[in-house]
Amino acid sequence: MPIGSRLSFSPTTAAAPEPRFTINATVEQVLLLASLFWLLAANRLFFSAALRERSLSDPSAWGFAAALALLLLALHFLLLGLLVNRWTVKPVLALLIVGTALASFYMQSFGVYLDPSMLRNVLKSDVAEARELLSWPLALHLLLYAGLPLLLLSRLRIRTRPLLKAALWRLGWMALAAAVAVGTMLSVFQPFASMMRNHKEVRYLMTPANYLWSLAAVSMAEAKGAALPRQPLGLDARPGPSWATQTKPRLVVLVVGETARAANWGLNGYARQTTPELAALPGVINFPQVTSCGTNTETSLPCMFAPIGRRDYDEARIRGSESLLHLLAARRRGALARQPVGLQRGLRGTAARQRDRAEPARPVRRGPLHG
Repeated sequence: MPIGSRLSFSPTTAAAPEPRFTINATVEQVLLLASLFWLLAANRLFFSAALRERSLSDPSAWGFAAALALLLLALHFLLLGLLVNRWTVKPVLALLIVGTALASFYMQSFGVYLDPSMLRNVLKSDVAEARELLSWPLALHLLLYAGLPLLLLSRLRIRTRPLLKAALWRLGWMALAAAVAVGTMLSVFQPFASMMRNHKEVRYLMTPANYLWSLAAVSMAEAKGAALPRQPLGLDARPGPSWATQTKPRLVVLVVGETARAANWGLNGYARQTTPELAALPGVINFPQVTSCGTNTETSLPCMFAPIGRRDYDEARIRGSESLLHLLAARRRGALARQPVGLQRGLRGTAARQRDRAEPARPVRRGPLHG
């Protein structure tokens, strides 16, 4: 051994055993497979609605369906390409797999459109409300459309490239997807534009783009509304002369009921008496021509307490101004000294804006029927 040389010893470690089954793929390949999976597994309602007025015996219907499939595939790839990279692709896809499985189940079960209004209702739901929607069919659906894809995702190994090379590949894939989307749309522009113009709700059946777009729209609207001061209402409101003779606090009980359709309301003359208790009460006044501003809680309840009404409905104005609850809670205007509120889901957002001026709200126990 030469003088001055050194011996170095390093402990040898056994190499970790390779998993029996792994999938090696680039990020772009994974995004393409995910987009293809959702195209086939989560968009049955979209294709049903888009092809409803077309006959399957007509060759143009098959061409239109193929164009829609390519367009949807390209759009979802572009959307995912903007959201993920090689470090975030697996966690983001895991969230989207579960979210898309839930979205497709409830869309198919209840026939709902995941527009911003519906997403706002979803975000305001609590644990008790969500628990009522759990079922064995949901578990089976999640096992098939989320469990199996998550199992494959767990066996995925991302094939990495140098950063510059990876960026060039991503730009190339995105450009190809954009070209496919534009070319496909131009090839069926007239029927596609007609469908989107006459059936605007169909766009909210494209899953998972529907709930991602709606979630972003709701988040931006909430942030914008929180940053703006609310327009005051009834600054000149004062108690009337009769209040001067009151020796006891006046109690006002406002009961807001939900999950009732006007067409099936017994007091409106429905064939079967669906409101027997109300019909038996003396002095009950029914207003048969009253119509709510919307079919969901987050739309109808804020409008109910706003001075704008259904005819001139403007969501931005309603959410950007005070309501009847603000007026009643404003002690500085000499209004009611107390305002206990039973917080149901839709009322929660309406009442939350005036809690700083009112007594703490007392939640009420809710039954299985609430909106």
